[in-house]
Amino acid sequence: MANVTDWLSFVTGTTSGLGRALAQELLRRGWEVIGMARRPSAINHEKYHHLQLDLGEIGSIQSSFQQVGNTLQLAKRQRVGLVNNAASPGQFGALEALEPSALLRLYAVNVVAPVWLMGFLIRTCRPSSALRIVNLSSGAAVRPFPGLGAYGSSKAALRMAGMVLGAELGSTTRPGERPSDLAILSYEPGLVDTDMQAMARSRSPEEFPWVDQFRAFAEAGQLVAPEAVVVEIADFLGADRCPLFIERRFGVGPSGSG
Repeated sequence: MANVTDWLSFVTGTTSGLGRALAQELLRRGWEVIGMARRPSAINHEKYHHLQLDLGEIGSIQSSFQQVGNTLQLAKRQRVGLVNNAASPGQFGALEALEPSALLRLYAVNVVAPVWLMGFLIRTCRPSSALRIVNLSSGAAVRPFPGLGAYGSSKAALRMAGMVLGAELGSTTRPGERPSDLAILSYEPGLVDTDMQAMARSRSPEEFPWVDQFRAFAEAGQLVAPEAVVVEIADFLGADRCPLFIERRFGVGPSGSG
């Protein structure tokens, strides 16, 4: 039987929505969890550790994770997970109206921090550890949704970064020792009942001309509870014999390579 007590997962955005539900699901399964968010966490569990930090401040992330890696003996763990869940929705509206400063922060949170975290774990974990990475994706990463130019393009960038990482680790010309058991999942959860959906519905048609589409999702009962989605993510984190890179949508079987 697997020594689940030795399993450790990082989850970003654990103070609400899908991130909080996932942290609670992993704790229920026996994982040790390190959650990250700007706000304090309401999760009270002996195996939960909370890092209150801003993912938009990459300098503070680097120093915090160096300490975490040493304190929790990351290099000795049998299985390590990373779930890049936290994301800024950014500005809703037409692309030509996007503000550069807001766009820079969105990319820091949605792309720079997740990509750096993936690299940190590969550098820090021992090559024999089972390493599982989940990048929360979106339909907006693969299909153009009017009004979601900032958010969709950032999710597309993270999706491609995960694909490139899988290709690099599968390459025979990559220098250095590669993890022997690594798998990356780009996971599209679908229409989840989160703060982002509520935020989109709250916009006026003048500010966000495509608001009616988001209101229709809720009115038609198409939003899924976060608790229903996180089971598939938790299953992947604990799974063996996975391809290097997999894409999956909620309720649909995976496709991948590796």
